[in-house]
Amino acid sequence: MSDYHQNSLRVIPYNPQLDGLRFCAVLFVLCYHWLPKVFPTEMSFLFIGFVNFFFVLSSYLITKILIFSKAKANTVGASGLQLISFFLFRRSIRIFPAYYLYLIILLFLPIIGDEINKNAIMYFSYLSNYQIYFGQIWPISTAHLWTLAVEEQYYIIWPIIIIFTPEKYIFNTLLGIIIFGVLLRVLFYVPSTAIPQVILTQFCIDPFAIGGLLAYKYSKSEYENHWLSKFFNFLIYPSILIAIISIFVKSYYASFVINNLIFSIISYRLIEIAIFGYKGFLARFLENRFILYLGKISYGIYLYHLIIPVVFWKLFNKIYSHFYFLYTSFFISNQKGLNVFIKIISSEISCFIIYFFLTTGIAMLSWNLVEKQFNKLKFLFNPAKQKQV
Repeated sequence: MSDYHQNSLRVIPYNPQLDGLRFCAVLFVLCYHWLPKVFPTEMSFLFIGFVNFFFVLSSYLITKILIFSKAKANTVGASGLQLISFFLFRRSIRIFPAYYLYLIILLFLPIIGDEINKNAIMYFSYLSNYQIYFGQIWPISTAHLWTLAVEEQYYIIWPIIIIFTPEKYIFNTLLGIIIFGVLLRVLFYVPSTAIPQVILTQFCIDPFAIGGLLAYKYSKSEYENHWLSKFFNFLIYPSILIAIISIFVKSYYASFVINNLIFSIISYRLIEIAIFGYKGFLARFLENRFILYLGKISYGIYLYHLIIPVVFWKLFNKIYSHFYFLYTSFFISNQKGLNVFIKIISSEISCFIIYFFLTTGIAMLSWNLVEKQFNKLKFLFNPAKQKQV
């Protein structure tokens, strides 16, 4: 099958604006973690909003791939299990190498790696969200891994749902998952926990179903004029209003119940506009080559961004202690300049710039030396190819 690389089961048209949006979401996460004065802990719901965008976008892309793959597999006689194996193989070689590299790096860092050493099974098996929740503490360098754990658990369950659900029931199944996800949060809220329940996978399922509905919409023309499609478009403005109101109404229960749904609906609309294409300045920004490259390596940026400040300041303090001795030895009467330098470099804006360039550099190395190399293996296994040989 000589044109296999051009006709893979999983191929869907590339949309550069989605990469641009992915980077924007990652950038907001960086701002949330690195600019605490701008985004205090009271605004943690915004982080949940950014995470929901990742979940909806991932589900849109994955569901679309699965739907198209399922249709093509039927024409070549590939089984559902073969299709799921193919999907999991491709997902694994895309996300496992950098993730496990990060964990291994942490293992060899003194003190920082204690969390991984104590809970290696949970982290290496992508169960860190449950580890963090039941431990009731945010680990300094692995707190963000709960989102990757949720996505990996989703990657295992979702193909089974999409591949083995008869086509005529997919829409109702996705709608049922949305309702079920909201009801779970209504019925099983636990007050007064330091770590929010929303990091548990069972409370994150409706964003994935909403992303699935968006994929279904653009794979099945009859859904274009469906009442739910129109209803989602109608809900965007009330959702934005509710999101704004939630800033001032401090009800943890209400936030827990509705925030996932509200931010997922907003994400649904943002992604849908990108499907048709943003216009003007937004289009130029999202399709800028630099932004697209950052979108391509955004997984690495997200993965490594929490460890960079920790390592940077540990190294800085070691260098500074030696430099301070030399500086004061030769410039005894001019310590003011050194104090000004410290004040500038430790400001939030300076730290953000330093962290951003260091994280981007590490992500570039990760992409070129690790992720890109493993990604070349993605065509090694394909059930359709096996059937056609």
